[in-house]
Amino acid sequence: MTIQFLGAAKTVTGSCFYVKTDNTKFLVDCGAFQGPLELEKRNYEPFPFDPAELDYVFLTHAHYDHCGRLPMLVKQGFRGRIFCTQPTRDLARVILLDSASLQEEEYKRWSVKAKTDIDVRKPLFTEQDIEECMKYFEVYPYGTSVNVSQEVEFRMRDAGHILGSAVMEFWLKNGMGRLRKIVFSGDIGQPGARIVSDPDLVRDADYVICESTYGNRLHKDRNETVLELLGVLTRTQREGGNVLIPSFAIERTQELLYEMNLFIENKLISNLPIYLDSPMASKATEIFRQYPDFYDEDAKRLIQKGDDPFDFPGLTKIDSADESKRLISKKGVVIIAGSGMCTGGRILHHLKNNIENPSTHIVIVGYQVEGTLGRDLVNGEKVVKIMGQDYQNNAKISTLNGFSGHGDERDLRYWLRSFGHTPRQIFLVHGDPEIINDFAKDLSQEINNDIYIPEHLEEVKLD
Repeated sequence: MTIQFLGAAKTVTGSCFYVKTDNTKFLVDCGAFQGPLELEKRNYEPFPFDPAELDYVFLTHAHYDHCGRLPMLVKQGFRGRIFCTQPTRDLARVILLDSASLQEEEYKRWSVKAKTDIDVRKPLFTEQDIEECMKYFEVYPYGTSVNVSQEVEFRMRDAGHILGSAVMEFWLKNGMGRLRKIVFSGDIGQPGARIVSDPDLVRDADYVICESTYGNRLHKDRNETVLELLGVLTRTQREGGNVLIPSFAIERTQELLYEMNLFIENKLISNLPIYLDSPMASKATEIFRQYPDFYDEDAKRLIQKGDDPFDFPGLTKIDSADESKRLISKKGVVIIAGSGMCTGGRILHHLKNNIENPSTHIVIVGYQVEGTLGRDLVNGEKVVKIMGQDYQNNAKISTLNGFSGHGDERDLRYWLRSFGHTPRQIFLVHGDPEIINDFAKDLSQEINNDIYIPEHLEEVKLD
């Protein structure tokens, strides 16, 4: 059997792993590449296999960098089964539909300026392509072992990353009947998150494919992070400025709403208008409400008390573009909008109108890929390009990694140490080159096994 690394190899985007046994071919994730143009160009490259010959796709969770090329896969002939949890299926549909809409808008806007067809990135898929793709989804709960063929058995465990996210366990047989267990981490969350449960620990594996997003960094304490957010809100309110929060529509936005709800209930802030300017985040929040069984115990207790953690006095959800434009004149408000890496969406318009004002405070709450506007803000660039124009960055910037949906170095090492016997090999993926190299070096000193960092498109034979 072999595994080919078609994405997330020495980068944090485009997760896609192609596994072949004697008689079965499947993918774990089929994500889109995000970030700089050289990465996004990979989305337009043909798959290095015939999608019509693929048997299955196993989807770890609904983030775009894990599910974003699924409609293309179906469009090009895939007719197999897509396995995931129920929340993942529902959230993936929302994510993909929003992406299709944004791609169409950008295509129309930039095609006017483009000199040739090469200058225009055509939409990867349409709404119709997405609805066709959804026909192949098949959902299962955590902890259920499923035999999908004589060679492949799988089980999903809670990854604690976003609602419905999964660690994928596989038991694979070769033609000689030899059994091997392979575990794909997906994205591993932080223990102690407000809504989702802590990541499940897996006790055994022959091979582990593990994410490394924060493999050489430690997050701030969660309580410290919450206090820092509270400080930003109260200080900016006092100064009459605006707080802009570029936020991912799934999990990060809901966590922010959860904390702000507690601030208001405990009278730590008052009379602070908060705008959720993200129709996709609003739709995702409605899906969150449908699956309280996937919450951790604290969030469940809130629900049982009749408290809606995602709604509170002072919160306004913005739907239409006209409503969003009217926020331009607002002062002393909080605006939560996508996209989380500032690569598109309504946050760009708010940044254009606020970034040169010294009373503006921008709060970064998620990972920012190299080459994105979000990374430029984190790096403290004094001049940034927004929608093709240069702007002076006079805003205050706070990076609150304590809200990250990814575990840090300590969390990842703890998760890897949980394996009862030493895996034959650990493959490190989903990390920037410097971070993933540091993580590999530290792991090799602590864990006595083979640590390997695959290259993009590299194929590895498994014993």
